[in-house]
Amino acid sequence: MSDSRFKRKHLRSPLPTVALYQSDCYVFKAHALNISEGGVLLENLPSIPEISAIPLLLSLPQFPELSSLSNENVLQVEVNELEAKVLRVKARIVRQFEGMTAVDQIFVTRIGCEFVNVSDDSIFEIKEYVSTFAKNTIFLLNLFESHGNNESKKTVLRHVAKLLGYDQEQKLSLLRQKVLHDYQSLESL
Repeated sequence: MSDSRFKRKHLRSPLPTVALYQSDCYVFKAHALNISEGGVLLENLPSIPEISAIPLLLSLPQFPELSSLSNENVLQVEVNELEAKVLRVKARIVRQFEGMTAVDQIFVTRIGCEFVNVSDDSIFEIKEYVSTFAKNTIFLLNLFESHGNNESKKTVLRHVAKLLGYDQEQKLSLLRQKVLHDYQSLESL
């Protein structure tokens, strides 16, 4: 029996992009790892802000539903050519640093941020992004099941993996494990 305190409130999906945030009078760059309606997971923050709500700028790539495209059209999609929705949100850091020294805090590489004062439009865009990413993840998992020894299908599979932020050069068995893990995160509430 699982404890409800550890269940997610919202579906999340990977967000392989850069986030900008403000601390004091400076703008810093961090890597976004995943996003949900409730918040974002950031990595490699050069400075941990000490304010209650940090302004964040996030870019959500607007992926097409890849399953609705032909294999030839899927191969023409490139992440850097996708339109992006830019979200301006405020978020508070939810990771606790109690009992940690300043030196220990330096080694914390991932910071969970909970959105505060988020517009309905931003929530809608996040829901759309997560939903489309989930559909594209299912499409990728189906490619794993159907590729056999067909080289053209393997090429499409690896390209879709790259689009979704995975290492396309990785062995297919390890790549499938990572995609399956992310799919389970999408589906686990």
